[in-house]
Amino acid sequence: MFNETLVIGGDGSVGETLARRLTHSSAVVLFLGEDEHAVERATAAGVDARLADPSETAALDREAIESMGTAIVASRTDRRNLLVAQLLGCRRTERVIALVNVPRNVDAFAAAGIEPVCAATTLASALARQRHDGKRPEIERQSEQAAGESSTEQSPKGSADGSERERLRSDGTGGDR
Repeated sequence: MFNETLVIGGDGSVGETLARRLTHSSAVVLFLGEDEHAVERATAAGVDARLADPSETAALDREAIESMGTAIVASRTDRRNLLVAQLLGCRRTERVIALVNVPRNVDAFAAAGIEPVCAATTLASALARQRHDGKRPEIERQSEQAAGESSTEQSPKGSADGSERERLRSDGTGGDR
């Protein structure tokens, strides 16, 4: 099993931020980005970052991405994310995850065998669960604690453990069909 993660940042800051956070959590990360400034910032933060156009097959071949266990594609455009994710899938990458910016495109990514992550749908589902459960999200509690507030509430343990991955559909419901 592979343990390295490839993060393709494309043209936005999501990939850069994700690469930095994964690197700081002891993951082995390679960040490919087209924005020279994003690559410089990631490098300065300790990320193995390289300037490359991931939609060019030669760039992917040059980086020897076959050793990557997980690839995350996170640019601002779904068309580009789908293309790059499909190119990665052709290179025996064990797991390909892609940011979906427009919720109606989730099914197209899933049909291509790519794990879609739609920020809008994920946020809506989390808010619905919060409203249903009456609980505040863990991140909110951590922010309060970091700001010096004392919280008597225990952190709930997440029910999803890496093996239980839920794919969110564009209509906001979860589960594979």
